[in-house]
Formats: sequence, structure tokens, C-alpha cells
Amino acid sequence: MSASAATAHGHGDLSHCENCHAELHGEFCHACGQSVHNPIRHVGHALEEVFESFWHLDGRIFRTLRDLLSPGRAAANYIRGHRMRYVPPLRLFVVLSVLTFFIAKFAIHVDEDQRLISVGDVQGTTVRLGNTKKQFREADSVVEVEALRTRMVKELQLARRAVPETARSPIDKSIESVQRQADKRIEALRALQGIDDAEFAFQKAQGEREGGTAAAGSVQAMNTLGDVEQWRDRQIAPLQAQLGKLAPASPQALEQAKQIRRINAEAGCRIATLQKAHAAVSEGRAARKTDRDRYGDAECDDIHDPLSFNGKPWDAQSNPLVSPYLPKFANDWLNRQVGIGQANISRLSKEPWRYINTLLGAVPSALFLMVPMFALLLKLAYLGSGRGYLEHLVVALYSHAYLCLVFLAMFVLTLLGGAIATHWPAAGVISGVGIGLLWLWMPIYLLIMQKRVYGNGWLLTLVRYTVIGSLYFVMLSIAAMALAVTTIVRM
Repeated sequence: MSASAATAHGHGDLSHCENCHAELHGEFCHACGQSVHNPIRHVGHALEEVFESFWHLDGRIFRTLRDLLSPGRAAANYIRGHRMRYVPPLRLFVVLSVLTFFIAKFAIHVDEDQRLISVGDVQGTTVRLGNTKKQFREADSVVEVEALRTRMVKELQLARRAVPETARSPIDKSIESVQRQADKRIEALRALQGIDDAEFAFQKAQGEREGGTAAAGSVQAMNTLGDVEQWRDRQIAPLQAQLGKLAPASPQALEQAKQIRRINAEAGCRIATLQKAHAAVSEGRAARKTDRDRYGDAECDDIHDPLSFNGKPWDAQSNPLVSPYLPKFANDWLNRQVGIGQANISRLSKEPWRYINTLLGAVPSALFLMVPMFALLLKLAYLGSGRGYLEHLVVALYSHAYLCLVFLAMFVLTLLGGAIATHWPAAGVISGVGIGLLWLWMPIYLLIMQKRVYGNGWLLTLVRYTVIGSLYFVMLSIAAMALAVTTIVRM
């Protein structure tokens, strides 16, 4: 390209390649292939290069997605050597998996925020709380949020007690949604208004009183430390009397001890709430942010039994988890992870979205490890076919890329269904039907894909498909369990 031509094309007076200094005769150097566009001098060219590195936006992405929708076409063509028309399978899989689980986080977040609490008439019990997100968003103080929270939870709990256990799941989910939305609004208000821990404890207690959720006779209805102690004694006394008549190690005795432990925990949490509220009133702005350490945790939603090992509660020092097959440093590391996991378990009831986000963030990495395992299963199933492992890897990559595309469609349907259902309830039903059809189509797609790529008869293909699918399901289940446990530690 001449200097004038380069200038005309926006490349300054560039006449030779900046990389190898060969004379330019077009948009790319004929010697080394470098583009004449300089991405560090033009923002437009920089953005173009970013998208180019991922998608090669020259029509290939659209042809790839179009052929990917037809079972086996993209994989079969790529293996036959028709590679220029497609985005490379590894790049396609990586981009689709990251995009899918990014959208998944957003879809789940929006679904939780936009949920309408409306439990229909079940055995004469009707609860309609309306758009809870809007109500919490319009609350301008912690007191108001807590009053809303306690009123809503009270109504839902009353409805829950009035229906059979089999019909309680929607109400339980509604209670969880109310708790999450209230916590998020309080977090925002504390940041905006600069509310410290002491003031927050005072406003929280005031809001609970205004909401009037505490049922008569419950520990939440106790307003002094003496009342809490009397409540605790009344609850525990009959249990202790029964416990004295049971064999120490019997299941009944263990259950009684468990109930006593729970009552003590509930009383301790209520005492912590009262002491923090008292500190907020008596100390005012001088109250320190160490109230939680001094008085205990006032949140009782996560009361749970501790992890046990060898019939006793786990403890890193007195009762650690020890494997005789591992060296000491490995056992020490294992017990550190158990300790972290035990601490994080208590956060799940308060901050379940953190677990979900961490889990979804780890799924692409897990899938990336599962792809070569799936390719290995294909290799073993088709021994003697003359195909190399990398050919099976191409099939595995396109299979998982399609699965990511299907999950992406499901999350988009979830988003659309949630957004439209508030105005047109049938949209939720349509979204659910669409998601159900996609679930049904996935195994059919993979079977047809395997038939088209490998070209065997239907019976032999079905046998191999069943064996591969069963083994892969077992591997996937193990990986999912490991991922779930790992996520608890990584929260």
C-alpha cells in the first residue's frame, strides 16, 4: 500500500509493515500477516480486535451457531476438514460457557428480586403480599424494613401452619425471598445513611416491635433478660424430666438433647438482640461495633447442629477428621477446609445468593474438565473406529457447546418469563413449557448427533449412547458433589 493509500485508509503514512518491514500491498502484510490497523492508536480498532479474537466476526459465528442447531452437522463437517466456515470448537465452547453462566447469575438474581409473593387459597388460607421488591425499595429506614419483614413473615408463617407439609414448599420459598430482599435493602440503607452496628441494632429491635411478628409465648415476645430466662426454664424443664428417664445413648435421649440445645440457642440469640438494643440506647453513638463479639450473634435463622465425627462434634484440636492414608500436613489442610466450610454453612441461610453465585462461577471450570473425560469415553466406546482422540474431543466440545447454548436459552426464557409474568401471567406458563421442551430435546439431540457423526446403525448407536451416557452421568454426579462441597469452602 502506498503512503497516500495508507493515509486514505486511515493508517497515517504507513507504507511498510511495522512488524517485519515488508512493503504493504493491502490491509494485511503479505509476509507476516499483521494487520495495518493499530489497535493501540484507534479505539474502534481495539474493540474490533477484542471481538475478533473471540468470535472472528466475519460470518463464521453465525454459520457455526446455525449448524450447531442441527445435530452433528458442525462436528461432522469440522472433522471432514471444513474448518474455515466455523469458529474453532474450543473457542466456541469457552465463550459460550462463560456467557451462559454470566447470564445465569443475572437471571437468578432478577428472578429472586422480582418474585411476587402470592400464595393462593389453600385450605381456606390466602396470602397476597404483592410486589415485595417494590415495598422494600420504598422503605426509607431500617425500622420500616424490619417492620415490613416481620409482618410479611408472620402472615406467611400463619399460612404455612394452616396447610399440609406437601403444600409448604412455595410458602417456604416466599419466606426466603422476603428475608433476602429485606437484607439487601437494609444493606443499602446502612451504606447510604452511615448506620453503625449499635444504631442498626436499636432500629432493628424497634422495627420488630412495630411489625408485631412475635407470637405470644415465643422467645421473640420476651422483652427482658429475665423473661428470656424464665421462658428458657419453662421450655427445658419438661424435656429434662423426660431425659432423666431415658437411656443415655438411646435415640430418644439424643433427640431430647437436640431439642434442649436448640432452645438454648434460641434463647441465646434473643438475649444477644436485647443486649445489643440496650447498648444502642444507653451508649448512643458511642456504642462500639464490637457488640456482636461481646453479646453474641443475634441472628437465629441458621441454628444448626455442628458437624460430627466419631459420634462427637467435630473439632480441629480435640476431635479432628483424620485419615490414616494421608500425611499430617494433608490432614491438617483437610481440617482447615472443614472448619471454613462449617463457618460458611451458617451463612447459607442468610446469604444463599453468595453460594449460588460462587457455584455458578465455578461451573464453567468444572465443565472444562469434564469435556476431555467425555472425549475419553467416546474414544473407549469407539475403539477400532480409526478415529483419534482429538476427533472425539471435537465431538465433545461441540456437544458441550450446544448444551451451553440450550442452558443459555433456558436462562433467557426465565428472564423473559419473570419480566412479562407481572403483566401477563400466562408468560410464566409459556416460559416453563419452553424450558421443559428444551430439557426433553437435549438427550434426543445428543443421540442424533452421535448417530450422524459416527455413522453406525441405530441399535449400535443406542447401545453405545446408553453406556456412555450412564458412565458420564456417574462422573458428572461425582463432580457436582465435589463442586458443591468445594463451593461451600470457597464462599
